[in-house]
Amino acid sequence: MKSYRKTAITVGILFIIGTVSGILSGVITAPITKGAAYPFNISASETQWLIGTLLILVMGLPLAMIPVLLYPIFKKHNEVLALGAFLFRGVLEMVCYLLPVLSQFLLLSLSQMYDKAGAAQADSLQVLGSVLLASIDWSSLLLGLVFSIGGMMIYVLFFQTRLVPRWLSGWGFIGAILYLVAHLEGIFGAQQVLSFDAGLGILMAPLAIQEMVFAV
Repeated sequence: MKSYRKTAITVGILFIIGTVSGILSGVITAPITKGAAYPFNISASETQWLIGTLLILVMGLPLAMIPVLLYPIFKKHNEVLALGAFLFRGVLEMVCYLLPVLSQFLLLSLSQMYDKAGAAQADSLQVLGSVLLASIDWSSLLLGLVFSIGGMMIYVLFFQTRLVPRWLSGWGFIGAILYLVAHLEGIFGAQQVLSFDAGLGILMAPLAIQEMVFAV
């Protein structure tokens, strides 16, 4: 139990680090992304953009470490689900965080090229910019699918092991289902960019709240 306690504290800290880093990333890059010239205005705020981009990695690495820490505990109860959670919330989720990071680095390079380009190159660079922005949107939706599927596995394991109160793990499982539905609607619907105040984006809120309660 003392060993579980150390793991529990570490997992909670990793959750908080990951979540805070993600929020900071959005706050730092928001003034740039809301600019009328976005994404070609990125080079004017290069350091700010790089910090926001690197914070995505700071978010992804702690969150990907959580199933690694939980795997030795979970595999004693259900090795198949434990391996699935490790794969989805560890390996695949980290890959999904790397995709938007790469796209944001490329957007910075694109902005720098646009500053030096002539009128003849501007149209092609604008097309490339649209493609990179779309890649960020699609990778976000893919991350949502991976995150929610892995979340369902983790909360089933918590429900089975009773390592946290069952009402909390049940809340997480239902929240993960709603999170999955929101991202499926984003993929198959007309609006690929999800937010809490648009479409089914509100369905992401229960899991977002649950994971903070869980972390604390």
